[in-house]
Amino acid sequence: MKQGFTLIEAVVVMSVSVVVLMALVNLFFVFNSMYGYQQAFIATAGSSGAALNALEAAVLPADRVLASHAFSGTSYASGSTTLVLSLPAFNGSGAIVESAKDYVVFYASSTEFYRLVLADAQSVRVSGLTRLSGTLDAVSFTYDDADFSQVTNVIADIQTRAQYKEQTVQSRVREQLYLRNFSP
Repeated sequence: MKQGFTLIEAVVVMSVSVVVLMALVNLFFVFNSMYGYQQAFIATAGSSGAALNALEAAVLPADRVLASHAFSGTSYASGSTTLVLSLPAFNGSGAIVESAKDYVVFYASSTEFYRLVLADAQSVRVSGLTRLSGTLDAVSFTYDDADFSQVTNVIADIQTRAQYKEQTVQSRVREQLYLRNFSP
């Protein structure tokens, strides 16, 4: 009895090995595509959710929507894609500082959505610019009154979009937010 493989056995083993290897490579590419799609989905859903959470955190305690306000020399005006808010300032113990106001603007710039905070010196809020979304497709603010000094609620509609290969991933959130501390 001879030890070893015949030519036919070697060809069969090689063929089976090639088929198994091709199946593994295909599995890798399929899961890689699914992973990329899921990452795009997380980016769109996460950024629209983060933007809406930031809006809720600013609109609910706000005492009024402003027609416009200057932030470090740049003036922002409330409109369909920009929201300018006045908020009561509060100190470290949580008490409202009567003589102080904080100002917040939400605005879009291309595919990015930002929150800019201008805090009073007596306030515990921190001034600064925060990018809330890098996958913005559209944002719109709708007000319950054309006179910004009378606005008591804002409808925020945020759409985000990301592209992965030939697939488009979108997320849309819409919420009506009321100013709890409204003061005309």
